[in-house]
Amino acid sequence: MLQKVKRGMEKWGHYLLAVLCAGVILISAAWTRDQRAAESENQTALADQSQRLADAGPTAAPISWLRPVSGKVLQGYSEAPVYYVERGVWKVHSGVDFAAEEGDIVCAMGAGTVTEIQGTVRIDHGKGYTSAYRGLDKITVQKDQRVKAGESLGTAGGGVPFEGENRVCVTLLKDGRPVPFGGEWTEED
Repeated sequence: MLQKVKRGMEKWGHYLLAVLCAGVILISAAWTRDQRAAESENQTALADQSQRLADAGPTAAPISWLRPVSGKVLQGYSEAPVYYVERGVWKVHSGVDFAAEEGDIVCAMGAGTVTEIQGTVRIDHGKGYTSAYRGLDKITVQKDQRVKAGESLGTAGGGVPFEGENRVCVTLLKDGRPVPFGGEWTEED
């Protein structure tokens, strides 16, 4: 009997070995497919759990900015180029120009720390926000001074170079880039 098995192995052994290898390959492919499916389900479950946690967590209130000057809006924020008569050029208007007579009070849009007072008053509001005020004549704040929202920064001084007289230009930046603000301030204000 042992002789028959030995002869059968010599004659058919390579086929048996091929069948065994194919079986191992099929079993490992099926196992890998199941592992990938389980991993995908775990990733989906983790993403769902992360979203539920994010939805359930506290949400940050949107930042609201106070109107810095009482005058009407002369020129709003515009990503489309605007023609500047004084310069004779087309340029993006990255701030909001408010009408302001000499002596009108200019206030901080939000709480923060004054970082610059040379020609432009800049305030760091934190969370990447900075505001810049041009067109001030008398500046009443000092560098590194903490200011509250609505606190006076100084008074308007007649105009903004190359933009016009009797105005204050206020620019809001997020991470160093100008961003729109004050969409509720219309020409009728």
